[in-house]
Amino acid sequence: MSTRRVPTRAWVGLVLLVGLGLASWLAARVFPEALASTCPLGTDPTHPDRTVCELAFGGLWVSLAVGLMAGALSTALGLGVAMGARAAGGAVEHQVLRAVDAVFALPDVLVVMVLQLAGQSMLDAGHAGGLGPFGLMVVSLALVGWAGPARMFRNRLATLEGQEFIAASRALGAGRWHLLRVHLWPALRPFVLAVFLSRLPTAILAESTVSFFGIARMEPMSLGRYLGTSYAALIYEGGARVVLPAWGLLVLLVLGASLASQALGAGTRRA
Repeated sequence: MSTRRVPTRAWVGLVLLVGLGLASWLAARVFPEALASTCPLGTDPTHPDRTVCELAFGGLWVSLAVGLMAGALSTALGLGVAMGARAAGGAVEHQVLRAVDAVFALPDVLVVMVLQLAGQSMLDAGHAGGLGPFGLMVVSLALVGWAGPARMFRNRLATLEGQEFIAASRALGAGRWHLLRVHLWPALRPFVLAVFLSRLPTAILAESTVSFFGIARMEPMSLGRYLGTSYAALIYEGGARVVLPAWGLLVLLVLGASLASQALGAGTRRA
């Protein structure tokens, strides 16, 4: 996709995402002392040893990292399944699509809760295969989130393979690998980016919901876990200063990813 074709909404979303990511990285990883000593919002009454800025920007960094890794992993899994199904074709492709539809129909958040409970039991027993709470959450979200991308990639590949230039290339003797490398992958790349960005807000919201209810034990705390452990601050005078910044960062994060994915997705559908 050329730069001229990137919609304005996509640029707004991408700039918002990159800006939040850069701010959280600088604040939480590069200059953490500045957040501890100069935070204008003061300390959190429920975490008196930390300032609100430390907790909010630290949580933003963790939430964004979980969303990026889970989105990338679920997109890669979905792309692999779609390409394998198209390569197999016939009855195998039909059965794979039925399995994809069955997984897609499952309620994401509920399944993530179950996977988290099972994974934490394995973690406590020392059988988690080296995964910590962060890795366990990424794997849980990817296992739930690959089906949607798989269906979208399969449909996109089927559409591209029906184009005249693909038929002409086949008629000239092009093999499957040549078609994929020279024709299909360049046309598919913008769509892969759009699908990846569409997984980002979904993964962040699912992680935040599971962590808010205390089922996931994310360490360091994500925005969802921070909000779940700090909402009691609302009973204190001025408690809104503790909760509202984290809510605002979470909304901006989801808004940025949604704007970028919707605009890029619309652009690839028109292409």
